[in-house]
Amino acid sequence: MPGRIISMAEEKERRLFRDPSGGFTLIELLISLTILIIVLASVYATFFTVQRALERFNSVSLKYQEARTALDIIRREIEGAFLETPKKGEQGGGYTYFSFKDKDIFGKPASELGFTAFTFRGSGLNTIFYRVEEDEKRMKLTKQESSSLGPVKGYSLDMISGIEGFTVETVFNGKTVKAWDSAEAGKLPDMIKVTIDFDDNGKRVSLSEFAKPVIGLQL
Repeated sequence: MPGRIISMAEEKERRLFRDPSGGFTLIELLISLTILIIVLASVYATFFTVQRALERFNSVSLKYQEARTALDIIRREIEGAFLETPKKGEQGGGYTYFSFKDKDIFGKPASELGFTAFTFRGSGLNTIFYRVEEDEKRMKLTKQESSSLGPVKGYSLDMISGIEGFTVETVFNGKTVKAWDSAEAGKLPDMIKVTIDFDDNGKRVSLSEFAKPVIGLQL
């Protein structure tokens, strides 16, 4: 039989599908494309997983830092607490006091803490008050401070928001108590424990600081 004349297009197609040196086959291209898609999808998923993890880490790290900063400030202020000795028959000691009481918001601890102290701000004897407030169904710890000796304008600020609890307690007669009133006790607590609770990706974290009034001068 006489040989059929092969056109240039047919020859090129035959080389493409039969000759490995002539290029990639369609199957090879499809396999390569599939592998590339899988690799890109994996890289994409890994990138966003790492990004979300970093965002959560930064958020939680900031909360740890804010809680520790707030606790450190409260500790130093309590160490500078000052109380006059009330005279017999008096209800309290003039303009100085130290008290805290147990409260709750949404069933979560929300102690209130108030006292008079020589603060590290260097503005003399100040009255300091801490309380937990509701902020769009979240809890935040606020602070108010004003001078106890003169008509100096005070200030208020938010110490830390998004907390799960704020607790103040001490030990009295061998028992842990969450309420104190210097007008009744006639003295400062020996040691105070202050705790801030917050959420760490579904895990409740409690950070505490112990503070002991070190001035201790009762006039």
